[in-house]
Amino acid sequence: MSLNISAFLGKKTDGLEARFIETFANLGFDVQLHPDLTLTKSSAEQVLYLRVTKTPVEFLRMEPATPLLIAFEFGVQKRGKKEPRSMLWPPRGVGNYSYTTISRTAAGRSESTAAMQILSMAILAKESEGYFYADGEDVASPGEVAFNQAVQEQNRFNRTNFDAYAYRFESWPPVDGIAPFAWPPKIVPPKSLTQKMPKRRFRFRYKFSWLQLPGILLVSYFILATLLYS
Repeated sequence: MSLNISAFLGKKTDGLEARFIETFANLGFDVQLHPDLTLTKSSAEQVLYLRVTKTPVEFLRMEPATPLLIAFEFGVQKRGKKEPRSMLWPPRGVGNYSYTTISRTAAGRSESTAAMQILSMAILAKESEGYFYADGEDVASPGEVAFNQAVQEQNRFNRTNFDAYAYRFESWPPVDGIAPFAWPPKIVPPKSLTQKMPKRRFRFRYKFSWLQLPGILLVSYFILATLLYS
């Protein structure tokens, strides 16, 4: 199933890109954001690209010296000054916010992609003093709380290879939504290792409810409006 996570950014959005990278560094990562992207504006492709050149020393890696290319769907909508709320969106627990950021990864994603999606959205919520919401949760969490939970989840990479099925980084993909891009090869574990690896469950898992349908339609409208008027 897909993993859908929203971060409702608070008022602290100045210098957000630098603080985003710094927070990753404090966790032991070396992460670079695509040079043509910012965290408060959607690209034409609605995708966020990250280059991961270093992971925490305790993480298991098959190719520890290989930089990784991480990509997940990412859309941004600035909140209007008098934008009304509905009963279903934003979700319960969300206070004042300045931007809605929405991310998604599809079924079949690598564990590293899901981990970086969760961490990225938690960092955005934390650093902006905003809120974090994973579809299927009953209530949104303050950014600091979500960040601490996301960090705790990374302990599984003491037992599981972080880079299994991740893309090797060779070059930055274009972000104009037009130019072609040849995806680099993935890091594929040996068959014997694949058979021994147990399936992992994320706390932030998707559970569909019909009550979420109005919120999903509203999010789809925001993304479509961004594409039409950008």
